[in-house]
Amino acid sequence: MKIDVWVLGKMKNFAKIAEEYMKMLSRFVDIDLLELGHESIEDESLLRKDAMKVLKMLRDDDYLVLLDEHGTSYDSISFANHLSELLCKRNRIVYLVGGPMGVDESVKARANERLSLSRMTLTHRLAVVVLLEQLFRSFKILNNERYHY
Repeated sequence: MKIDVWVLGKMKNFAKIAEEYMKMLSRFVDIDLLELGHESIEDESLLRKDAMKVLKMLRDDDYLVLLDEHGTSYDSISFANHLSELLCKRNRIVYLVGGPMGVDESVKARANERLSLSRMTLTHRLAVVVLLEQLFRSFKILNNERYHY
């Protein structure tokens, strides 16, 4: 089982926090965080270039979860159970965090699922940190470890 977290953008000053979560997660799962950068935050027509980059990197059997404010919301226990089901059925789960302008429709069409971390809008950097925290919490739940701390 493998999890990739791809972000269209750079983590900048959030990178250190993300690295801490990646280190904690590595005892549970093979996980990578990949900063893909993005073409532009001012020109929506360049979203297509970002999309082509993402779609080219995906394998046919990858399960793509797009972070989207209109996606499915979970509480932590439900998210852990959903993650457990996915890990049993898939070789690689890719979580994609869009950039400041979102993602192209072609990426939305390819997504197997859309996940909402909050009804509030989050920056892509903060969304990555929240996602990593919830993934870590999920593995703690699935391993019957204390997850309130």
